[in-house]
Amino acid sequence: MKLAATLKLAKLSSAFVVLGLANMALANPTIQLRVIETTDIHAYYTAYDYFKDAPVQNYGLTRTATLIKQARAEVPNYVLVDNGDLIQGGIIGNWALNDNFQSYQIHPAYQAFQYLKYDVSNLGNHEFNFGLPYLNKVVETAQTLAQVPVINANVYDAKTGKNYFTPYVIQDKEVVDSEGNKHTIKVGYIGFTPPTIMQWDADKLVGHVTTAPIVETAQKFIPEMKAKGAQVIIAIPHSGIGVVSPSNSLYENQVINLTKVPGIDAVVFGHSHAVYPSAEFKDVKGADIERGLINGVPSVMPGRWGDHLGIVDLVLVQDEQGNWKVDSNKSVAFTRAIYDGKNRKALVEEDPGLVAVLENTHKATREYANAPIGQLSNNLYGYLALTQDDYAVKLVNQVQLATLQKWAGEQGNTYQNYRLLSTQAPFKYGERHNDVTNFVAVDKGTFALRNVSDVYVYPNTFNVVKLTGAELKGWLECATGQFNQIDPNNTERQDLINYQTYRTYNYDVFYGVTYQIDVTKPAKYTSTCKPTGVEGAGRIVNLKYTDGSEVKDSDNILVATNNYRANGGRMPGTGADHIVYAGLSTSQEIIMDYVSEISKQGTPVSIDTNPSWSFLPIPNGEQLNVVIYSAPDDKAVNWTLQNSVWPLTKLGLDNAGFQEYRIDLSKYQPQNLINNHNK
Repeated sequence: MKLAATLKLAKLSSAFVVLGLANMALANPTIQLRVIETTDIHAYYTAYDYFKDAPVQNYGLTRTATLIKQARAEVPNYVLVDNGDLIQGGIIGNWALNDNFQSYQIHPAYQAFQYLKYDVSNLGNHEFNFGLPYLNKVVETAQTLAQVPVINANVYDAKTGKNYFTPYVIQDKEVVDSEGNKHTIKVGYIGFTPPTIMQWDADKLVGHVTTAPIVETAQKFIPEMKAKGAQVIIAIPHSGIGVVSPSNSLYENQVINLTKVPGIDAVVFGHSHAVYPSAEFKDVKGADIERGLINGVPSVMPGRWGDHLGIVDLVLVQDEQGNWKVDSNKSVAFTRAIYDGKNRKALVEEDPGLVAVLENTHKATREYANAPIGQLSNNLYGYLALTQDDYAVKLVNQVQLATLQKWAGEQGNTYQNYRLLSTQAPFKYGERHNDVTNFVAVDKGTFALRNVSDVYVYPNTFNVVKLTGAELKGWLECATGQFNQIDPNNTERQDLINYQTYRTYNYDVFYGVTYQIDVTKPAKYTSTCKPTGVEGAGRIVNLKYTDGSEVKDSDNILVATNNYRANGGRMPGTGADHIVYAGLSTSQEIIMDYVSEISKQGTPVSIDTNPSWSFLPIPNGEQLNVVIYSAPDDKAVNWTLQNSVWPLTKLGLDNAGFQEYRIDLSKYQPQNLINNHNK
């Protein structure tokens, strides 16, 4: 939803509740309970970009904290919850992991939560990235020292079969009704994480824990919570909206189904890094984006990194027996933003109290992030990572391929007849088309630790998978879902980049082969790598190894990748049965080792400038109106216009504040990038 519309909805929603309460107070007393939510903070606790070593205005819990205090001041009754993906992502999370409780007793996330007095904290999928021992310490200190309950209902101990974490909590909450009378009601909270953590972090979890379906788990525990007296039940699933599926589905996104479970009064969700309610979900069956309902249940999802705050205003009424219950017909949900992306304007300032709480962590993280590792001879700018060969992606691929070559050599003759490749995706390209600053931008020269995290943001580990040439082609075909099909006979506007249904972290670029993508053809796979069955589908052409030989379906291939991709089974050629090596070193660690080792030899790291991929030129491309987007700042725009391998015409800003360009896909000029990249 556009920011203005979001703000309008928030104002209308608040006004609706206030007027409703005023009118209802004339009849029977009611209770307004405001549920405030944060989600997917991903260790962005401060409004500071440690990658660029500069303050920011568009994310950070220190700014969200101001919205939290404002939201509390507006109503007499409120609770505050977090949805998860809290400790991993930003460099503070990396620093905290590296420090491992040497400089602090309570994880910085829960220092912040203690200050803000959170009522409960749910676990997301990225909480498990660092392994169970570290997570256990984070949870233990959060609960015993910070006094913040941490919940999860669908992760079980693999040996005992019991819940690994506290599945839910029921808290006594003192509230004031519309006539000023005090009451104590019982508020229950239940949390869920994606069951697919067992694939994403299999190397850390298998044999230790198991997971259960989100909806099936809710059906198990909600009646139990009711029986224990919960009058209001708030579900906190780290899960996106998803699609209609059975209750035993292990699919990660289940909110559309969870809202159908009897007894749930509100759903505060996340995981997808989107904003709900918003126009993005206007066509979802059961979604009411005006009132913030899903299947009649008040529901909210407030973006990521603290860029939005989620609010659900519940109205409780008394039944004939005098028991309080939620009236969903009088309840609403909405979000509030900390930043106006279109006009590049902060809407709130940082909360000085939280800034003070995190001051030592901030200083330590800056020192940690700026530690030099080596030297680079090339700029790593990701402003065109979806339309041409990208040097940040290439660096990771070079590192992974070198690591694979060394490992394969240690295996003797086992993989002597295998081709060795590497694959990596551009992790940073505007997030969900909602963050104009979310692009890799590393200058040549000194390569610091913060640059490693800029190039590779996730704590994945190095993996090797074995596949065939046919599976390689399938993997590449699925990756081309990043692009919309271009009609060469249509001169109306056509958007090339598909950000609505495809995430850039799935756009895998392969190194060790060369290939082209024909975007005039239909995609062979859906965004989830299911065959489309469309006649004539298939976009990968001229696929060859870098020695010029053709890739055959029967070829044996080893691919260097990460544990998330290797375990996921999403792409053809991946999954547990394809993994031949699961390393203990993180991708970030092998990048650091590679850059450090080469730099010690007295030469900076240089990037292979030979392109791995390109689009297949469209003969009449200059006559088409094909549009792409990228970062809008002056540095990004100047670099993009000078270094694009396709002629670009600068247009205006789109509704999210990104710079748009018309791209001429008829003239491929690879030398433009090679000649200008380091200027």
